[in-house]
Amino acid sequence: MNRRELLAGAGALALAGCGPASPAGDGLPVAAVSDDVFSGARLMADVEAYFGFGTHRTGSAGDLATSNWFANHWRDLGYEIEHTEVECPNADTTVARLAAGGSAFDGFAQPPIAFTPDAGVKGRLVRWNSAAPAEVSGHIAYVHVAREPGAPSPGAAYRQAFQACAAAGAIGVVAAMSGPTGEVVAINTPVGMTLGIPVLQLGEKLKAQLDGIADLGSEVTLTILGPGGTRKGKNTVARYGAEGPWVIISTPQSGWFTCAGERGPGIAMSRALSAWAMTQKLPVRWLFIATSGHEWQDAGAHIFHKTQAPAPGETALWFHLGASFGARAHDETPDGLVAKDTPNLVRALMATPDLVPHIEKAFAGQPVIENPMPADVSKALGEFHLVLEEGYPSGAGFWGANAHFHTPIDGLDNTTPAIMEPIMRAIAEVIEAKLKAI
Repeated sequence: MNRRELLAGAGALALAGCGPASPAGDGLPVAAVSDDVFSGARLMADVEAYFGFGTHRTGSAGDLATSNWFANHWRDLGYEIEHTEVECPNADTTVARLAAGGSAFDGFAQPPIAFTPDAGVKGRLVRWNSAAPAEVSGHIAYVHVAREPGAPSPGAAYRQAFQACAAAGAIGVVAAMSGPTGEVVAINTPVGMTLGIPVLQLGEKLKAQLDGIADLGSEVTLTILGPGGTRKGKNTVARYGAEGPWVIISTPQSGWFTCAGERGPGIAMSRALSAWAMTQKLPVRWLFIATSGHEWQDAGAHIFHKTQAPAPGETALWFHLGASFGARAHDETPDGLVAKDTPNLVRALMATPDLVPHIEKAFAGQPVIENPMPADVSKALGEFHLVLEEGYPSGAGFWGANAHFHTPIDGLDNTTPAIMEPIMRAIAEVIEAKLKAI
């Protein structure tokens, strides 16, 4: 079914712990960073500003500040601005904790959140065994899903395990999340998903302690409290031009935590492209869209596609700037992660046939993305999937997962100016080459 025919589910998670929002303006004057909008220093300054807004869960103070920051930037450049509300459950928590004996472990309440009574729920912590699901009935299930070294956290397998625990009669779930960092790894959530039982994520670095608690068989207390209800984020749309086909540049702006490596490069490159576009004499109209609601399985993007996106026949090009394509690589060692000064390789670039030659030329020497995947809606991930599903004839889109992906420690050290700049210049080269041929 075409996405325009679907009822768009609005919403995105927003949990407690958001940092204070910075002012909604652009901060330092552009000239104080660089007059070259594609310079690594200029891009990094925008990543720093985005990171400074704090946690970016949809509808949070940081997310709303990001929307205003985009709007101010685009308005100052001369674009017409439109905001669209994205309403979602408020998944803030005031308490997300496991208490066992004299120990307490604070973690992340995995949405969709089922809150506990004020005193929590009490029961034995029992290991989840998919071959014997009845063993967790009436107890708090303990879930751990192993992963291969170098692989991302197996979010889909965790989600399936949580649902299976609920179906088996568990009264709650505690998960030790496997991932490169040992921290909690949040999982994007379908809008219509329900669990019915509280789920607490703890980092894999606590696994040995959790194993010991499960082995003891003593009673534990799981407590998840929060305000509930809903709150609203905003998609921000910027348009410029009176005639010609549309060029659409899209990027998600929301995410579970501060998202510097996950979202920051796409955010910065979108802002840079919008400034560059105003200097180009090309027979097109420009549309930039920053979507909220991303953690609710692309809720904001669904709204944009349903209500505001130009039709495929009116669009010359759609370029999507998704997750982690400009993050830095890390090596997993026995002593922990070691940051490298090279790009993250868990990334993909998919493109329609008309763009492949331009991408191969512009991205030559950039690992993985110099060889774009042929456009295939069955293999596309993230919000670019919607672009192909609706049949846009010319498009390219990034997605990926870095070592700090969906964790609370995705900070400014997760990208660099030197990593972002060649990607930025290659994107502009592809767009220019395509548009000069129309």
